[in-house]
Amino acid sequence: ANFLLMVGVCVPPALYVAVLHRRCPAETPTSGESGLALARQWLAALPADASSMFAPPSSVACDVYASHPRLCVNLIYFVVVDVGFYLIYLLQGSTWLIDPHWQLIPVCISLFFFSHPDAGWDEGVPQHPRAYLVLGLLLVWATRLMHNYLRREGYQFGDREDWRYNDMRREHGRWFVISQFFAVCVAQHCMLVGLTMPLQPAMAASGASLNRFDALAASLCLTGICVGLVADNQLFAYMQSPDKPLLLDSGLWRFSRHPNHFGEQLWWIGILSSAVAAAGGWSGFVAGGPHCWAVAFGVCFNHPIDTLATLPLIEA
Repeated sequence: ANFLLMVGVCVPPALYVAVLHRRCPAETPTSGESGLALARQWLAALPADASSMFAPPSSVACDVYASHPRLCVNLIYFVVVDVGFYLIYLLQGSTWLIDPHWQLIPVCISLFFFSHPDAGWDEGVPQHPRAYLVLGLLLVWATRLMHNYLRREGYQFGDREDWRYNDMRREHGRWFVISQFFAVCVAQHCMLVGLTMPLQPAMAASGASLNRFDALAASLCLTGICVGLVADNQLFAYMQSPDKPLLLDSGLWRFSRHPNHFGEQLWWIGILSSAVAAAGGWSGFVAGGPHCWAVAFGVCFNHPIDTLATLPLIEA
């Protein structure tokens, strides 16, 4: 049942995006409204749009989808994950569902950007080779990480939740009903969606030709995947050993206390580098101004949190 739940929660947003993709006009007019105003209008129109999947979507839904793809991703995530998953957490008394979706959600977001009109899909514009390169790397990363998650959990779905949230549930008591929305849902939103924002420029058909930053991005991504793979395999073997020492200090773990986290951080820096490549280099990327910071926000937010908050918790 939990496996079906894990997969099933991806279906409604996929159908919604498919309707937008097929039914929104090729030349969707832009309203010129601010992001906040569009978000309010989109949320107000969502019940009607969701209940009439076979009718033409509202003009604001098409505007947000066609002209503001990053906003569209954030709004869909808010409804499905921030609110939807939160209700599931309350019903099940566990936050386990977000763990496998650390692999699934980036894949879903990458497919959104890969099939978006900006990527040339159905627009008569050949898709950029970078889009295929980044999508391929992301599928390899997600497959590797999902295998590690399933192996660690004994191929069971929903038996355990992240130990950090389990501790938080015990410490917060009855207030965890409220605090988990911010600690689990909102915080994960900033991390998961933020980290995937470089995928939008990386997959755009208008991106610069393949260049040396693509080679750098691919090298960082592949190195991150390999480091994470080796580190997680060594950690799994250590955890299965009946006579293991107090600390794992062999292999990659001899050089770092958390090489698996290092590999993961390296991976996301590689994804960010693909957005730099799409801009033609650092000068073109930085010239984007606010756009640049919107794309880089995930790495700037997640990596310090991971280093300064998550790792000390593990060491405690």
